[in-house]
Amino acid sequence: MLKKKIALVLVLVMGLSLLAFTATAGAKEIVLKAVLAWPEQEKSNAGFFALQEKVNERGKGKVRIDYLGGPEVIPTMELINAVHDGVVDIGWMSAGYTVSMAPAANGIKLSRFTPQEARENGVYDLWNEIYEKKANAHLLGKGMPGVEFQIYTVKEVRELADFEGLSIRVTPSYKDFIISMKGSPVTMVPGDVYTALERGVIDGYGWTDHGIADWGWESLTNYVIKPGFYQVDTLGLINLDKWNSLPDDVKEILVEAAKEVEKEMVGYYDKILKEDRQILADNGVEVVTLSDEEAKIYVDMAYEAVMNEVLRTSPEYGERIKEALF
Repeated sequence: MLKKKIALVLVLVMGLSLLAFTATAGAKEIVLKAVLAWPEQEKSNAGFFALQEKVNERGKGKVRIDYLGGPEVIPTMELINAVHDGVVDIGWMSAGYTVSMAPAANGIKLSRFTPQEARENGVYDLWNEIYEKKANAHLLGKGMPGVEFQIYTVKEVRELADFEGLSIRVTPSYKDFIISMKGSPVTMVPGDVYTALERGVIDGYGWTDHGIADWGWESLTNYVIKPGFYQVDTLGLINLDKWNSLPDDVKEILVEAAKEVEKEMVGYYDKILKEDRQILADNGVEVVTLSDEEAKIYVDMAYEAVMNEVLRTSPEYGERIKEALF
């Protein structure tokens, strides 16, 4: 009798194991379709490709990120709509490109926290609440931690008063700042900037503290203004319905990969910044450093202008963002 019971148990165990193996073997790999806001070679995309490599390696057989392309697939300013609607699963973009749908996201760049600090102190949870409610998206991670914005100009700028009347290419990320300095903001996608500079349509532009050579702008630029301001808000967003449908082990692969990328990108962009400074110098771009007094006013204006706009456009989240960041 005992031998029969043992034999029966073994048969049951083997049967369950076979079923588990068959289910695993037959499970279909999850494919996440991704589109970027910038052309493939643009350095702002480095975090995405690092994320893709990690996820595809660790998630083999479970999950894979497929890169579909950049603005040639979905126009830059329409990418957040594609993520919202599930046309693509992952969008890699600036938070500034999402404010049409989630105005409070304009405040993300005001954070001085590292991604690690923001994950621990609840700030990440706040961003996710905003994106999940307003854009049907979930924040995977930040792509350019510690990188700042700069203003680059063709016309000479030596003090704050020199910004008055200048036509500066902007995104929603720093439009309010340029207005506060009495400049004239001109909204345009990166692909239009070179021609606008060449034709004198704009007198300058905002961009990160590296990467203008990726677009050829260094040959048409004369000055870069210091200090920098804000923390560049490049983000990886995933459609919320897709995120909620993922098994927990797949979510863990994505989250852990994103956390690692956030750490690794600090060193990556430090290296890129040094290389790009030399490119600017070689092309005769002059670094203009504002006086200590004007530099403080300049940075304070940058933060106050955006915070006031967030409070105005997002009464639901404005005060919470201000309390969390200041």
